[in-house]
Amino acid sequence: MKKHTIYSYILPLFLSIAFVSCDSYLEESPDDRLELNTLDKAAKVVADSYSQASFLFTETYTDLAGPTGNPDGNGIVQDTGGNIITNQDRQLYKWEEVNDIFQETPTFYWDRSYAAIAQTNEVLAIIDNLEGEQDKKNAIKGEALLSRAYHHFMLVNIFGLHYDQNAATNLGVPYITSPETEFLPSYTRNTVKEVYDLVEKDLLEGLSLINDKFFIGTKKYHFTKKAALAFASRFYLWKKDYANCKKYSDLFFDGSPATYIKDYTQITGANFQETANKHEDPSDPSNLLVIQKFSLYTRVNRGFRLTSNQLSEVYQNQLGINDIRDDLFGTIGSNGIYLPRIWEYTFRENLSSNSVRPYHIEVVLKGEEVLFNRAEANLFLGNQDAALSDINIIAENRYRGQTYTNIAAITSYYDATDETEGMLRLILDERKKEFWFHGLRWFDIKRHNIPVTHILPVSEGGETVELPANDLRRAVQIPRDAISFGLTPNPR
Repeated sequence: MKKHTIYSYILPLFLSIAFVSCDSYLEESPDDRLELNTLDKAAKVVADSYSQASFLFTETYTDLAGPTGNPDGNGIVQDTGGNIITNQDRQLYKWEEVNDIFQETPTFYWDRSYAAIAQTNEVLAIIDNLEGEQDKKNAIKGEALLSRAYHHFMLVNIFGLHYDQNAATNLGVPYITSPETEFLPSYTRNTVKEVYDLVEKDLLEGLSLINDKFFIGTKKYHFTKKAALAFASRFYLWKKDYANCKKYSDLFFDGSPATYIKDYTQITGANFQETANKHEDPSDPSNLLVIQKFSLYTRVNRGFRLTSNQLSEVYQNQLGINDIRDDLFGTIGSNGIYLPRIWEYTFRENLSSNSVRPYHIEVVLKGEEVLFNRAEANLFLGNQDAALSDINIIAENRYRGQTYTNIAAITSYYDATDETEGMLRLILDERKKEFWFHGLRWFDIKRHNIPVTHILPVSEGGETVELPANDLRRAVQIPRDAISFGLTPNPR
């Protein structure tokens, strides 16, 4: 049997990772490698194949970001309210190409995602030939396939336009299915449709193989069966395959959707950290897949954020009552807003190291998302009542027992042209509230072609910048290093 090793190689797709942080791949000895010759070693490599890069930088692209300074008498924001604004922040806020390659950048996410994919491919190349229990082998293979599918799926939805009638011609990302065997191989970008087709193949095969009995503890740091079904629910919604979205959402809930909705009446702790820990707790049934992410995103005195007044506007609703989610936010000074959903920890490379790296535990798949997915699928399948029923399972907790009852009133509140549009606006509005600080708003903006307007404070130029519908900047530009190795850049 051919022996495979995991060692410090560099894929050209993410060559820039060599310059990211103190764990540079180039610093590793070429002989410091793991020989993949047992199922336990293969399982360890797959368990480590979840990217530690966060896509929370996409929040800055959305209507959940703004100048944090207080407006003057004419409503014009004069300064940043004390927030630190870097060139990276400006570029994200204005939908420009981001030059930096570190945390909270598209390049960092690209690099780390393809590094994760490389690990899954090393395992998938040898798993069928390893000796051991077939069920365990299948479970490892299933997790590897799901991880590979998930990372490609998020990459194509960041760096490509959204799946639509032009998916067969729009540029996606390279879909990598085999280990590196040569230095500087040549890659091309698959179309969005090709990536979706390959994701679907890996997703369905992985779903058929995954087996939770081989995981220990809460199991939430892996793709469990539930997490895989939640991923399938997201995949088919974003593909606009509403029948399959409903199918896999139903399989996920198994008749008990309320079980997977976080109880906000029980989440408030004695302080910020305790509340954040409760929110991200892997034992909570609503938290389906949690991953450690290296990030500075919890530091809300950096970049463009919401003010308390702006946040109050976000949490307005047709019911005209207080939203329990609005009670949890806090402020830094009089401007920067934080939500205790994520808590910053620090990672030290070793006991003698003087430098630390900030990270948080990110819930990347949630039960609430599956319910929102099903609600939207039900709406487009022509069942408004089922869609409203799904929304109310969440609303009952978030509005302390109150629910939406009048679709005509909802339609009027959103000034919609018909009840379908009114219900869609409600679903997207509730998603926006639920997933602030989760990074999902950007994908809703892309899926439904929602325009966004950003205003800069006077100290940052004072200009108004817009992202209209159908703007090509909705596909984030791929990294410069990838372009330099021959990949076609996104058109502008």
